[in-house]
Amino acid sequence: MSAVPAMTAVPAAAAERAIYLYCLARAECLPLVRALAAEQLAGVDERYPVAALEEAGTVAVIGEVDSGEFSDENLQSLSWVGPRAFRHEAVVERIMGASTVLPVKFGTIFRSRASLLEFLGRHREDVARVLEHLSDKAEWSVKGYLVDAQARPVVAASDAAIVSRMATLPAAPGARYLQQKQLDVAIDAALRLWLAQASEYLGQSLAPHAVDTSELRCHAGTVTGRSERMVFNASFLVADAALAGFRAALALQQQAYAGTGLTLELRGPWPPYNFCPALAAGR
Repeated sequence: MSAVPAMTAVPAAAAERAIYLYCLARAECLPLVRALAAEQLAGVDERYPVAALEEAGTVAVIGEVDSGEFSDENLQSLSWVGPRAFRHEAVVERIMGASTVLPVKFGTIFRSRASLLEFLGRHREDVARVLEHLSDKAEWSVKGYLVDAQARPVVAASDAAIVSRMATLPAAPGARYLQQKQLDVAIDAALRLWLAQASEYLGQSLAPHAVDTSELRCHAGTVTGRSERMVFNASFLVADAALAGFRAALALQQQAYAGTGLTLELRGPWPPYNFCPALAAGR
């Protein structure tokens, strides 16, 4: 599958009605889009219903927005972006239940239906190829969280050199303090090595069950909302037929690290955001 250029929002004048693009899909999603419009599913702009625009078998799932609201100021405001991005994701996930989807990033807008149709015509072959590649597959995320206070003694006990140094710590408080500090540095290094090896082995164990993988950056607790430290974050594009094997491989890893302070969390299925080539809206 060849990569295609990046899809970006097309600017439009303030107070103009613009076409908002959620995702691209196949014609089998059309009955669902009509049902979502009938149930008035809240889109990015809650005033305008979800709709569909079809071009040569490719369906653009769209809505309408007031383009002036997509200002730099609003796009940099979490309080403005947050609920709208959530509604964007909700629409894409509903469509995913009826068709393979090629999701696009939040905030992708076109000046008119005509400009979107022109875009679809230019990228018809690329879009069809991507949808075929993503058919019967979904994105699954695996995240690893570590309780350091639980992991440190486990790692220390598995290192013969550290165990030996712990056994020979002097009784005198002053000397013991200095050697304990040095020992803590050694345990920190051993923990980093253990985590690196665990992450590498985890990826090697899961990759054979996936079509593709994407390593993602780990987030701080302010983002995850958890007290444990995130130490592993990756997404996997998994074929539906391979999902049972993927789950089984992860379960083995979860069992292997039970009691070590490292927990592995599986979430999905998600639209394949991390496995879609970007598309350039162009003009």
